[in-house]
Amino acid sequence: MKKVWFLGLGLSLALVGCSDSGSDEAKKEETTNAKEENANVAGDIMDFYLNLTTTVNGVDIDLNGYEEAVAGEEPPAGEELKKMKEAAAASATESAKAVESMEIPGGLGDHKDAVESFKSTLTESYNMKAEALSKEGETDLTAANEKLNEAENQIKEILDEAGLVSSSLISDLNG
Repeated sequence: MKKVWFLGLGLSLALVGCSDSGSDEAKKEETTNAKEENANVAGDIMDFYLNLTTTVNGVDIDLNGYEEAVAGEEPPAGEELKKMKEAAAASATESAKAVESMEIPGGLGDHKDAVESFKSTLTESYNMKAEALSKEGETDLTAANEKLNEAENQIKEILDEAGLVSSSLISDLNG
């Protein structure tokens, strides 16, 4: 009888051990799937960000040149300033169009709305710059630059939430 009892106890322990092993495997698989999903989302966010900065840097050259020249020790004046301002306005308009045309990856999950909001804020910033540069007289880009700072804060938060190292949007676009 004792042998049957020990055999029953041994089988019970073996079954408990097997069932725990199965739950450990399931937990490991869930963890692995979650990590892969997070890596895919982070990768999609990083690809979007890198494509965006590369695309904008291809069209905002005149805008960056204007802002740098105006902030310099000897800002341009007269006809030179007028030409730079017109080119900068066109560059800002093209930058807004470039940002607006960027496709947001489909696999962003919870981050999709935040990326759409960021994209909208950045587009608005460039539209504000284009409008300010199109006006006669003194150009004030303060509001547009504040909007750009808002976009930078948005993308930093998105990158942080995705587990990525945050970057300076302003440096990446003006650098």
